[in-house]
Amino acid sequence: MNYFLSILRSGIGVMVSRIFGLFRDIATAGVYGATGITDIFFVAFAIPNLFRQFFAEGAMASAYVPILSDKRDKSGVKAANTYLTQLITVQSILAVGVSIILVVFAEYIIILFMPGIIGNSYNISLGAAILRIVVPYLLFISIAGILAGYLNLCGSYFVAYASTAALNIMMIIGAAAGYIYNGNIYPLAFSVVTGGFLQLLIVYSYAYIKGFRIDALIPPDSDLKRTYKLVIPSLAGVGVSQLNFLVGRVIASFLQPGSISWLFYANRLFQFPLGVFAVTISTVSLTEFSIARTRGDKAKVQALIDKAIILVMLIIIPSTIGLVGLADELIDLVYKRSAFTQNDSLNSAIALQMYGVGLVFYSFAGIFTRVFHSDKNTATPVKIAGIAFAVNLVFNIILIKPLGHAGIALASSIAAVVNSALLYFFIKDYRFSIIKHAGKIIKIMVSSYLLIGALVILKMNEVHVLINVAVCCAVYFGALVLLKFGIKDYLKKG
Repeated sequence: MNYFLSILRSGIGVMVSRIFGLFRDIATAGVYGATGITDIFFVAFAIPNLFRQFFAEGAMASAYVPILSDKRDKSGVKAANTYLTQLITVQSILAVGVSIILVVFAEYIIILFMPGIIGNSYNISLGAAILRIVVPYLLFISIAGILAGYLNLCGSYFVAYASTAALNIMMIIGAAAGYIYNGNIYPLAFSVVTGGFLQLLIVYSYAYIKGFRIDALIPPDSDLKRTYKLVIPSLAGVGVSQLNFLVGRVIASFLQPGSISWLFYANRLFQFPLGVFAVTISTVSLTEFSIARTRGDKAKVQALIDKAIILVMLIIIPSTIGLVGLADELIDLVYKRSAFTQNDSLNSAIALQMYGVGLVFYSFAGIFTRVFHSDKNTATPVKIAGIAFAVNLVFNIILIKPLGHAGIALASSIAAVVNSALLYFFIKDYRFSIIKHAGKIIKIMVSSYLLIGALVILKMNEVHVLINVAVCCAVYFGALVLLKFGIKDYLKKG
């Protein structure tokens, strides 16, 4: 599989989803703004998304993708289908069990995630009602997420990522219905469930085309037990990572109404380059790392890590400059209309800047974590994630008073710096050679400085943000071409 084509297909799929996600956020912000009600919705929606990380992505993907790769390569397609069928069955049972708990104890779950609303019975009841509506999304997205890993191993990255556009499209429709009903939040909640079901339908249909067939549930596949031995420590790692966001939301619930929403809207823009580029590179890398390790090709693994690091630097450094330097303009362009006020825009922009400074380190952490997981080492990232969580908590306490909700965003970026640095330090038998890649790094930095110069000049002359972005991209990539960067050297196969 050509590394560049894998990233391109994945990136285009993510881009399709993110574009519809951008329209979704525009619609949501325009109809509902940033209020205590949106705070409650975003927290309720985040709860099944939290468990999705446990049941389909993150921890589970890191455990089962290398095993599925081994099984397909050594035992054949039928054995892989049996393993995947049994894995989906077990995960579905777990997802249903968690869903029942969330429904029965919805009020207490909402209070746990938003302790700042204790004493406000209306907000608690509203949050519980929304949570009960969106809970089925967990089951749908859990199955879809596992099948997406199968598609990745089949070399199909586009559909796995683009399928999430179904959720975004349905939420756009939900926001439109909410507008018709004078800002009622319930249509938006119901759209989450229908969107999740459509996404599952799309992914399953394409997995079927690619050869997946529901197979026997008995006898149990011996690799299932091995999967869960790997996933348990990895679950702890994802749990720690999610706790960083949980702590932020818990603290923000004690701040003024709208704080959770400002962080949410800022994070959504932050996630655009992170998801389209960094997560794409790290996800494709996990698949490629796993295949290379299965074949015992250590040299290729090291070459793939080099490529991933250079690609992150190439794309994420200019993205960071853009997010931080144009935060106000980007937030205004995307969100500032109708119910989303100037105050909402200002508060979301400062949060975006604080998230933005950590973008490169979030990206490196994703790659380095995949390196450990491809080697079936899930314990080390967990220990490091625990340290990063402690750092995040300490800086939340330090920064919340002077910076408010923006301090929560900055604390997460500082934790990302610590996380990526420690992960890199503990990678076995690998070090990135700065001397070997010095020429490429210098060219990226020179191009980035030219980008900063162009951005500053255009901002001083109050050029529209879209023109600013277009000109800065032209300056950056034009400089790379003039400097003969040679990007094909890092994208070609092998």
